[in-house]
Amino acid sequence: MAKAKVYLVGAGPGDAGLITLKGYRLVCQADVLLYDHLIPHELIELARDDAEKISVGKFAARHTMPQSQINELLIEKASPDKIVVRLKGGDPYLFGRGGEEAEACAEANVEFEVVPGVTSAFAAACYAGIPPTHREYVSSVAIVTGHRRDEKEIEIPNAGTLIFLMSVANIATIIDSILKAGWSLETKIAAIEHGTCYDQRVITGTLENFAVKIEEAKLRTPAIFIVGRVVELQEKLDWFARKSNVLVLGNHPEKYSCLGNIVHRRIIDCVPIEDYSTTDKVIKEGVRKFDWVVFTSVNGAKYLMERLFRQNLDARAFASTKIAAIGKTTANRLREFGLIADMIPSNESSAGLVHEFGKLDMTGRKVLLPQAQVSSDELPNGLVGMQAIVEKI
Repeated sequence: MAKAKVYLVGAGPGDAGLITLKGYRLVCQADVLLYDHLIPHELIELARDDAEKISVGKFAARHTMPQSQINELLIEKASPDKIVVRLKGGDPYLFGRGGEEAEACAEANVEFEVVPGVTSAFAAACYAGIPPTHREYVSSVAIVTGHRRDEKEIEIPNAGTLIFLMSVANIATIIDSILKAGWSLETKIAAIEHGTCYDQRVITGTLENFAVKIEEAKLRTPAIFIVGRVVELQEKLDWFARKSNVLVLGNHPEKYSCLGNIVHRRIIDCVPIEDYSTTDKVIKEGVRKFDWVVFTSVNGAKYLMERLFRQNLDARAFASTKIAAIGKTTANRLREFGLIADMIPSNESSAGLVHEFGKLDMTGRKVLLPQAQVSSDELPNGLVGMQAIVEKI
């Protein structure tokens, strides 16, 4: 008999691309998704449209939901017929209270799995050009939380590199504790703000002048601090800062990753239409009456196939119909539904499709064109100009 189960998943440090493959799959499958404030929106959007998404709002010292309430909510949502995912920044077990949530599940007899995540302690250091260990510099590293409720001083471990998380508010106390532990005033220190994100900032200095430097820079959370000789390598190894920031306003930003650091901000939301009567009528009358079905987006493929499945039909409905896809991403989505595109233009655009259809005799050919309401008229107008009969849905 199946038991209720919860997955504690590490989302990584900020760059959505750093989530593990297992974590990615679980977010996509989730029936219930509980997530923190700093989780990248790209990861939340991976969840199904019908999934229950709950923000538990953990951000620095400002929590909209107490930890005890989060624990209770996890237990409440756990069910044998649901995949419940608790998506946490960084790694669940590294200063993320994942251990407390796992204990709550265990005590409530709820099964749980933990999916590790890439911690900001190492990822932000990497993106800032600072290797935490280097055989020419140091051979040990310690990760310390700078957030202590019950101690005035921070306990400083014996290690060659120190990495402090959750420390912005306590930097003066941290520096004082490091100096008392015997470190030199000339020791290098770096702050990494918004590590792994397009707006990452790196501020370097020494223990002697660092408090003044970060005050002048108006350092904000989230940020980490790295102390030790390895900070000397920062300028030489700072590969991330040499990349350009690229703003992508449409879908599928991954296509442009070779150009630089992608900043994805969709200006158009994709939502299902309220009235599917026209689409359902076309499907009922038979898709195979069309010579071509042209898919211009992943979403068009998704929603048309969903309506097809609702009528107990499948890919066989397209048996005598040719399929065109605007690009490889859409073609790959169609493959998931059992459809292989007959046409994929090398120029992945409406103009590219018009160019490819221009090589064919389209006179009198019937074309079904599932499109968004805000789509360009370039493709339908181009097909009509070839004397094709176009039906848009």
